[in-house]
Amino acid sequence: MAATTTNDGSNSQTNNTPKHDNNGLKKKNQTPKESLASSRKSMNMSDVYSADSPKSEKRKKSSTIAIDDNDTSPKNKKRKTLNARNESENDDDDEPELKVSKSQNRKRIAILDSDDEELENDRMDVDVTPLNKRTTKNGTKAKGNNSTRTSRKKKTEESEDEEVLYNDGSADESDEGEPEEYEDDDEDQTKTPKRRTTTLNREKKAVKHANDNNFTHLSLDFLKDGNRRDANRRLHTDPNYDPRTLYVPDEYLNTLTPAMRQWWSLKTEYFDTILFFKVTNLSLYSYYTTIKLSLFDTIDNMDAVVCAPELNLTMMKGGMAHCGFPEKAYSKFADILVTKGYKVARVEQTETPNMMKERLEQQSGRKNKFDKTVRREICQITTPGTKTFNTLDNDNVFRESLYLLCIVEVPITDNKITPCEFGVCFVDTTIAQFYIGQFEDDRYLSRLQTLLAHYPPVQILCEKNKLSEKTRKVLTLTHAKIEYLIPNKEMYETTKTLDILRDDTYFKDEKGNLQWPDVFQHVFNEGDQQGLHVRSNFQLSMQALGGIIWYLQHCLVDKELLSMRKFSIFQPPDENIELKEVSIFQQQNMVLDATTLYNLEILSNSRGGKEGSLLYTCDRCSTHFGKRLLARWLSAPLCNVNEINERLNAIDALRQKSDLCTKVRDKLKTIPDLERLFCRIHSLGHRPLDSDHPENRAILYEDITYSKRKIQDFLAALSGLKVANEIVQLFSKHNDVSSSSTLLDTIIYQNNEKKNKNFPHLDDILEYYTKAFSHTQARNEGKIIPTVGVCKQYDDALNEIRENEQALNDYLNKQKKLLKNHDIKYVHVQKSRYAMEIPENACRNLDDDYELMSSRKGFKRYYTSELRELIEELNESEKKKELALKDTTSSLFRHFDSHHDTFQRVLNCLSTLDVLLSFTTYSQSYSDMCRPIVLQTENDQQPFINIHDGKHPCMLEKATNTFIPNDIILADQSSTEEWQTKPLVLVTGPNMGGKSTLMRQTAVLAILAHVGSYVPAISCTMSVCDRIFTRLGASDRIMAGESTFFVELSEASSILRHASRHSLVLIDELGRGTSTFDGTAIACSVVNDLANRIKCRTLFSTHYHTLVDDFEKHENVGLGHMSCMIENDEETLTKETLVFLYKFVEGSCPKSHGFNAARLANIPESIVELAQTKASAFERWVTLKRILLTLKKVTDNSQQQDILQFLSQLKLN
Repeated sequence: MAATTTNDGSNSQTNNTPKHDNNGLKKKNQTPKESLASSRKSMNMSDVYSADSPKSEKRKKSSTIAIDDNDTSPKNKKRKTLNARNESENDDDDEPELKVSKSQNRKRIAILDSDDEELENDRMDVDVTPLNKRTTKNGTKAKGNNSTRTSRKKKTEESEDEEVLYNDGSADESDEGEPEEYEDDDEDQTKTPKRRTTTLNREKKAVKHANDNNFTHLSLDFLKDGNRRDANRRLHTDPNYDPRTLYVPDEYLNTLTPAMRQWWSLKTEYFDTILFFKVTNLSLYSYYTTIKLSLFDTIDNMDAVVCAPELNLTMMKGGMAHCGFPEKAYSKFADILVTKGYKVARVEQTETPNMMKERLEQQSGRKNKFDKTVRREICQITTPGTKTFNTLDNDNVFRESLYLLCIVEVPITDNKITPCEFGVCFVDTTIAQFYIGQFEDDRYLSRLQTLLAHYPPVQILCEKNKLSEKTRKVLTLTHAKIEYLIPNKEMYETTKTLDILRDDTYFKDEKGNLQWPDVFQHVFNEGDQQGLHVRSNFQLSMQALGGIIWYLQHCLVDKELLSMRKFSIFQPPDENIELKEVSIFQQQNMVLDATTLYNLEILSNSRGGKEGSLLYTCDRCSTHFGKRLLARWLSAPLCNVNEINERLNAIDALRQKSDLCTKVRDKLKTIPDLERLFCRIHSLGHRPLDSDHPENRAILYEDITYSKRKIQDFLAALSGLKVANEIVQLFSKHNDVSSSSTLLDTIIYQNNEKKNKNFPHLDDILEYYTKAFSHTQARNEGKIIPTVGVCKQYDDALNEIRENEQALNDYLNKQKKLLKNHDIKYVHVQKSRYAMEIPENACRNLDDDYELMSSRKGFKRYYTSELRELIEELNESEKKKELALKDTTSSLFRHFDSHHDTFQRVLNCLSTLDVLLSFTTYSQSYSDMCRPIVLQTENDQQPFINIHDGKHPCMLEKATNTFIPNDIILADQSSTEEWQTKPLVLVTGPNMGGKSTLMRQTAVLAILAHVGSYVPAISCTMSVCDRIFTRLGASDRIMAGESTFFVELSEASSILRHASRHSLVLIDELGRGTSTFDGTAIACSVVNDLANRIKCRTLFSTHYHTLVDDFEKHENVGLGHMSCMIENDEETLTKETLVFLYKFVEGSCPKSHGFNAARLANIPESIVELAQTKASAFERWVTLKRILLTLKKVTDNSQQQDILQFLSQLKLN
């Protein structure tokens, strides 16, 4: 008789004879070894078949160990004894634990997907014979894995329904009989197999197999070039071809297994997307005491060919290209692919095998083999521009903003100045922040390029065949992934966009009331509360929003992002100046266009990295949201003098409290990225309300892990808010800080809340969540157990459970009295609960209502109809409890999200404080840091700059002691040097003498001053700059079809069209991209316009010395140069030594000393000497021409004779 085990560990007997289960193993105690068999049954082990036994060698599995009768070894005798003991086991005793010698070869059992029922019986036949003793039909010895492959191949050919084996591709001879041992990697949570073979051998075999080019998908005609069509059967050469879809013939689909048919069906709709296809993966080893059940993401066919090298995965062997990884590694591998520009779809199983059976039972009509597979659905598509960082994603994520941009272009035929108009919508999906805007642009697309620089997109959406060639080239230069949408169908028109926003649940509260975001008041016509009509200056932007909505719907993240209702209006920085003629007194921010941001390396260096940029130099922030705010401040400095001084006053106040600042910074470092956590919690709270989303149906086998992540995120947000509250409490002890800074008083004190800008009171909110549930228990168990009074449904369910348990106890007492035996008790046997265990001496007179379930020595276990009813009532109550727990979690998340406006104020205050602390730390990093003075000049006053001993901020880290400071004084009428009173200074000097560095230094110091930061200088005073223009460096734009000279002229044109007298202009060597005469003429004209018409502060560097001569006596032009010293002025270049002094001084430099740069660049000496000879000749010719021109103007004969006598002595060769 088989034995069972009670919850108290006692043994019992049943009145049933031993029977074999479907696996061929006897029922026995749940020892570690025996748990293997029972687990296989409970986990739908119909998927299992032996990868090592030929089909002809099927046999029933037995609990006894396979032995050889002819083997007389001691080890075999011991096995015989053990088997004999098993067979003669007494019914009153439990079956012994199966013991196996560790020296035996271990065999891997390959696992398939759990979709096909028809193979269930075949797969359950497992051969446990060691591989080295296995023989074939003719008695010959089996040849390791070769026979396995043959068997597997035959098995696949014999049945259409058989799934492809998904494993790690380890079936090579060197791995015979060895299981994989996995190690946990805390960093990426992937499983790394440790194998006998070397990594080199594995890679060689994988590469060799991958290069065989024998994959089945390569032979499919409908995939070959020239035959490929989209879902509407349009060839890829058709202008309307849709690259996102694929036509797959029905004839081919009908030949596939059910799971493969699912894969290809999805591929027809998402041809441009890599599918991470979920299948069951069970790692089961003979002679091991544990099994591993998890879900396995597989990548098949052409997707596998892409992913294997990109993710460093081993291609599995077989005709079909496929590879895979454990579910836990999804976030890591998806992030790698998306970062490289791929689109990844997560395909989850949305029903279990039991749910599938129920569906089939309810399904009417004839069922085909394709119905007999678990359903799978795409739960999310992740692209570079749609990362949302939910609980399945990696926490080690990119912390900067990731923008998805949609752009609509309409030409304006009757306007040559602004020939096109753009409607834009862009969103940072990591924080659900949307921007909409519409603007006209010039033929250089200056505003569009500025938008791309301020909000660099990682993915761009635009209408198919609607963009101009110039716009397309500008977008290509961003290196962002560009995707074209079908007009009207995917790029929604304005009317359809409004209908979707109005009719869907995006902007509706829990009661179904429509609540438009506040920004839409400026979008709709005046008085339109229903959102029926859009103003003309927002028509294109709403169409762009329609494209964003379609794409977010396509990626299944539309509801969680749009429901945040975070919308802002994008306005080009220069629009106020040019279209509304706002004066410098009303302008709020300095304009930095794309060219200026790039040339000055404000947000990134010239190579696209961070090191060496102004952002990198000033960044001392402790939080991620603080870093993002700092980037916004640097890209849009202030023009309002009062706001600049408020920031500087705050820095001064913080500089006096070093100990306090240290404590606050330490606390800020412990705060997580609240901005993204708030967005994630919003998604978690509102997703259960969206019953149609496939994510709610997904079967996640790592659900406990993901549940813990949700709770950890929630607790991290609460912890961050607590720390924020503690920071405010720290400042409350230093009231003198607020008295010296209005800005600090606003962001860190709670004494008033006018205009909703002050730090909000959080005590009540935090106290509620502290008492609502046990944080420690939630963190450990991954469940939120609400305290009494928090959730009525949960409280009611608990009361019902207590009542049901009491009813069970009453029934037990009733039975004790009825049977007159106080030893009757309840026992829990495996899944059977509340079995009534009765001593045998009390079982003699039991009626038919007592149903015998099992027994043990001296006791029998019964159920009665009344007892079953009581147990069923208890089960129902417990289900209510579990459902209430789930509802409680999502309800708490929604309750937390209801305070979004309050938490947004916390974010605003904390991020501002973090940036101010960063500037405070920066101001103390170097010596000679000063507080800048920014003044508001009157309309009749000349704007000026006066910087003493200024240094380039970005170069101080590497050249703190060697960097030479300089004075930069422009248009300062109080200066004693006449050349410093001029608004425009021509800068000359030797090559590599520091001219470009000086110019960049001037602009960067001006930006820091307008941001409200200390600057590296002895003193810094200037009037407000409304805009900074730069024409620096030399580079072409090959992708845009623009030469170096054209780029120079385009930038110069922008300066002349947009600069005002309050601007700061930096022009470096304009005209060098063409001939000397053309370049000189163009440079001369530009200088003339800047000096006479605009009269703005300008540094204009040049090597055209004739230009210096022409403007030497101009009333608005001064001369300055970077000084140098020639130690040995010899005729021979190699004997001449040039020493750069890097000081900006008055006057012009007579030579550019280009041959010195040639020598430093290791140009051969003979070439340099020849060049010097030619240069001397050119200089003499130029001198002669000047003399002749002068001679024409001379009327005095005596002067003419003197000049002619000089010419006769001049050597021209």
